[in-house]
Amino acid sequence: MLVYGIPMIASLGGALLSLIPGLSFEEAVSALAATAASAASVALLFLPDFSGGFLYVDGLSKILLLSISLVYLATVLYSITFLKYIANPLFRKRTFYFLLDAFAFTMLFTVSVANLGLAWVGIEATTVTSALLVATENDETAIEASWRYVIIVSAGLVVSLIATIFLYRAADTLDLPALLRSRPTGLALRLGLFLGIVGYGTKAGVFPMNTWLPDVHGKAPSPVSAIFSGVLLPVAMYAIARLFQIAPSSGSGRIFGLTLGFLSLGTAAFLMAAQRDYKRLFAYSTIENMGMILIGLSVGGVAAVGAMVILVAHAFAKSAMFFLSGNLLSRYGSTEIGAVRGLRSRMPRTGYSLLFGSLAITGAPPFGIFVGEIMIVGALFAGGYPLLAIGALLLLALAFLAVNYRVVRMVFSPAEGGLVERGQVGTLVPIACLVLSALAVLAVPEIAHLVRGVFGL
Repeated sequence: MLVYGIPMIASLGGALLSLIPGLSFEEAVSALAATAASAASVALLFLPDFSGGFLYVDGLSKILLLSISLVYLATVLYSITFLKYIANPLFRKRTFYFLLDAFAFTMLFTVSVANLGLAWVGIEATTVTSALLVATENDETAIEASWRYVIIVSAGLVVSLIATIFLYRAADTLDLPALLRSRPTGLALRLGLFLGIVGYGTKAGVFPMNTWLPDVHGKAPSPVSAIFSGVLLPVAMYAIARLFQIAPSSGSGRIFGLTLGFLSLGTAAFLMAAQRDYKRLFAYSTIENMGMILIGLSVGGVAAVGAMVILVAHAFAKSAMFFLSGNLLSRYGSTEIGAVRGLRSRMPRTGYSLLFGSLAITGAPPFGIFVGEIMIVGALFAGGYPLLAIGALLLLALAFLAVNYRVVRMVFSPAEGGLVERGQVGTLVPIACLVLSALAVLAVPEIAHLVRGVFGL
């Protein structure tokens, strides 16, 4: 049992050790904790599923554990060189790493526990541990964004708490293995599913409760935006996936999820076309990706596998994009798209990485998000919903053009000034994340194998 809890134990240990007064080794401790969590998550892929005590680790959990741990490691490594660019931090470096480690622990805890009540506690705890991280830069707009995040997300989690109560009413238990065995039915279950999609969807940036997300990403430090977009939102999607797993035959719930998924996709696609801030542009791209994941989970079957492929590829590609955004901000001093020119000449590694990352997050072949989107759209066609499939393709095309047009302008516009490329860590970390996102294509069969039992394939 202990090995299944190592990712949680390592991150919690890193958080506690970071607080030891008089010792300035919080960076090394956090890096070691993230490395241990990542190594353990890789090892779990080769171990059988586990159910016992308060832990439940199946294929879906393993996918999330690996994504969280690797993005956590990348965030720690990138933060080592990025924090010096924050002129007036809200707290000391030790506190930042404590919060970052604790934030990772709450996410790893959420996807490992066997009780949906404890999973709700874990998702609520992610808000507590991450709110201060949003306000790290300690200016008025960052603090305002942090408060907006807390208020909106907490409201959503109240809704998900009510959903959890309805689930308990339907089955007299919140134990996940017991719920999967009994497969409860009835009005209480349907209400729990509807409210759960709304409540956890708020944390995932799903329409209409998505307004906090671009504000937070626009003002949070780039490493915080990276871990938020890369894995925090997928953790909320994990909770929704569990709800669909418990109620696989709820047609009304799936229609509701499908509707919110399309609204999220459409809203994000049209708003991306009007963005002038590159961090907000990538934030709306995250909403688009979460919309496609929700569509896939709602359709189920092969589409749900496609949603998991998008989740994995998005975790690494989008975290890379926010790391690269940090490179741009540290050199250009602005998040305005119009202020960034000549990346090909001034910041070649960052510029070309930004270009490939832009293609990755918008679903260009042969990146993993493209494969996941094809699986979802193909499932819509195969299920007899050609209009929905065509609508999804049109919205994806709009999002593709909106993001890549702006990124191409930043990369290939005429250069103004000399070379200002960031150092090795600032560029190697996002490049490594992009490589992992590309390798997600090769992992599609393994992802399908891991979630075969979860989605009834």
